[in-house]
Amino acid sequence: MNLICKNIFLGFLLIVSSSCSDSPQQPDPDFIPNNTKNSFKNLASPIVFIDEAHHNFHTIKGRYKAFAQVLRSDGYTVESGKKKFTLKYLKQADILVIANALDTNRRDYKPPYGDAFEDEEVEAVKKWVSQGGSLFFIADHAPFPKVSHKLAVAFGFEFNNGSVDVATFNIDNNSLAQHVITKGAPNLERIVQIKSLGGSAFKIPHNAKPLLTLGKGATSFMSDIPLQVSAGAHKISMDGWYQGAVLEVGKGRVAVFSEAMMFTSQVYIPTGKKMGLVSYGAEQNEQFLLNVMHWLSGLI
Repeated sequence: MNLICKNIFLGFLLIVSSSCSDSPQQPDPDFIPNNTKNSFKNLASPIVFIDEAHHNFHTIKGRYKAFAQVLRSDGYTVESGKKKFTLKYLKQADILVIANALDTNRRDYKPPYGDAFEDEEVEAVKKWVSQGGSLFFIADHAPFPKVSHKLAVAFGFEFNNGSVDVATFNIDNNSLAQHVITKGAPNLERIVQIKSLGGSAFKIPHNAKPLLTLGKGATSFMSDIPLQVSAGAHKISMDGWYQGAVLEVGKGRVAVFSEAMMFTSQVYIPTGKKMGLVSYGAEQNEQFLLNVMHWLSGLI
């Protein structure tokens, strides 16, 4: 890697790394959803638990405030999930959202890493989904895939514990899949382009349906300490890996993504730059989020 490229790459890592610390990356205080349609005005409002019981990096009042705002604009009842997963507890919700769980209340991402979820919790989630629950699972860049490994593999997904660069997915080149989620339920909800802001990537089980497929040139930065250039740090190809996919399990549904900021809006305090749903190229990300939720809730 030449000096110019190395400096650019180091700058990228600095931004990503800073965005994952306690203070520089904050919820966008000015975000207002574009959506004005309440899909459940004359229907029972689905109850959505956003997990906050596993040291989650994203919470309703924090970095997933905009995520919750979009859901509420469409008529969902959004609540903080404050308890460990049991079947009894999960049956109180229609949709469970897990966004970037962690093993401990970390202030850095240095190893060693533990498990975010106990074995009993993973079994409870699997059983709840098979009985009709819907899971929206997100594990971003390293170390989020590592600490959530048990839950991912329980549904057949194999994550790369690295850091992938920004990617754009387009319906014209098939990187954005033709699916009921991208078609939407009237034509006004049709999705043709989605932007992710980094994250990781994963392989899917044979019965899953891909939504976001990485292509040639996509790489994952691998390092002993996530997001830091160190001895042995290297890149590996992510060509043919995925950043979004869905799966039906028994009576339930699962949506898996490897990038979290694409579904919310955040501001990087040192520069004032806003990223996520308001990013250039991400104009349809909000509708894509709504379409994913419509699929999980059975509207489409």
